[in-house]
Amino acid sequence: MTSRRKFLKAASAAYPLSFLAPLSSNSQEIYSAPTIFKRDYFKEIGVTPFINAAGNYSAFGGARMRPEVAEAIRYGTYNKAKVDDLHDAVGKRIAELAEADAAMVTSGATSAMVLATAACMTMGAKDKIEQLPDTAGLKDQVIIQKNHRYTYDRALIAAGAKLVEVADEDELRDAIGPKTAMMFWLLANHNPAGDNITMDRFLTVAKEHDIPTFLDGATMTPPASNVVDACKLGFDLVGFSGGKGIRGPYSAGLLLGKKDMVAYSRANSSPNSRSIGRGMKVAPEEYIGMMVAFETALQINEPEDFKRKRAVFGRISDQLTDVPSLKSTVIIDEGMVNEMYLDLEWDQSRVNISIDDFIEELKNGTPSIRIRILKFSGGRVHISSTVLAEGQEIIVGKRINEILMSRA
Repeated sequence: MTSRRKFLKAASAAYPLSFLAPLSSNSQEIYSAPTIFKRDYFKEIGVTPFINAAGNYSAFGGARMRPEVAEAIRYGTYNKAKVDDLHDAVGKRIAELAEADAAMVTSGATSAMVLATAACMTMGAKDKIEQLPDTAGLKDQVIIQKNHRYTYDRALIAAGAKLVEVADEDELRDAIGPKTAMMFWLLANHNPAGDNITMDRFLTVAKEHDIPTFLDGATMTPPASNVVDACKLGFDLVGFSGGKGIRGPYSAGLLLGKKDMVAYSRANSSPNSRSIGRGMKVAPEEYIGMMVAFETALQINEPEDFKRKRAVFGRISDQLTDVPSLKSTVIIDEGMVNEMYLDLEWDQSRVNISIDDFIEELKNGTPSIRIRILKFSGGRVHISSTVLAEGQEIIVGKRINEILMSRA
């Protein structure tokens, strides 16, 4: 399990690359094969599918659910129970697994942020819950570091809250007042701007003033043990995405933390008919699927998983024949999330195609292939095996070879 010191250090890491031993293509590791379906629904409705060699990005449909999760979802579609009873039981099980006081399944990590903020503004009061997003008379300010502003912080104001930016501890203390409802922390695998306030100092100040705290760890899996570690950092509430590194339902997430704060969050959520989160509904099968996804993810052996991924990359590299100057290297993008990629590099004076044009040809070809988004790869060509189905690595390798050789 990750130590607190390692966890905190990794939370501010900025994409160092560790080069591993040369590729081997001899491994015969077996991984999930695609299911054969009676109908090709995408074809019927005119949607173009693609091979996902990019990773579990939301825009690309998230991760591929493990077979155990798909089976749990199938069970949940045929077997019904009262939603509150199911929510209670699943939350209890997930909390036990995460070593947290309490837990709930949300409709994604963004929903977890909305519900957590609403909980901190209403603290379980029914009249306040029904008043949102009108915050008249309520504590409605969320303190956030300027360096922690990001795309999804809009979820913090969805229930009516207002953001108060601070740059250092002095500004943090000055910002705290009678309207402060919550203090927010973004836990990201990389933060080039850094933290002007350390996590320990941030939490210390919050406790001094008895202000609830929320940690957004949405993208900080795998490994799933990071969820367990995050619950021990001292935040009142912690949110994670369920459809990425945990490989649960695409639209599910986790909200964990103190028992009373999770209860307040639930009070602001579905199926409560007059709550701000009424539309953030979680289907019964998603409750079961998220529970099984977390159970399964905690059992994954990372060295064995990396061994499988190396074998997949070996089979891709086996297809890259005779491309002048091409170098393929397995790398680990280190940080709190350790993910493995195949890094490709070529001399553009010998293979006359830019990285941007290469990506466009992959995307526009048949089949369409997507690779890691450049802003996350530092502008390099990175291929992920996380969402590839059995046999797709051969297609990816042959297509890459075809494109590069056509420009050699």
